[in-house]
Amino acid sequence: MKNNFNEIGTFTKNVLKDKILIKLRKDINYTTYNIIGKSIYNENKQKIGKILDVLGNVNEPYALATFDQNFKITYNEKIFVSYEKRRFRK
Repeated sequence: MKNNFNEIGTFTKNVLKDKILIKLRKDINYTTYNIIGKSIYNENKQKIGKILDVLGNVNEPYALATFDQNFKITYNEKIFVSYEKRRFRK
């Protein structure tokens, strides 16, 4: 796996039992970059969970992610993911 970590947003709040809501950056085109199913990392590059879905509209995108309970996370903590541009067939 390539270690090209990119900041995708910030932690917003805990939802349900073991899931978190992440406020995504608006400047990334999420139709070009597939982040669903990718692992998420904290600022120390430790794996803290996995993205389940992208929610909301284009102006205010959010991501729903599973969260490993072994880690502590604070409000507005930066979240990173390793993603690559999608390849489309001709």
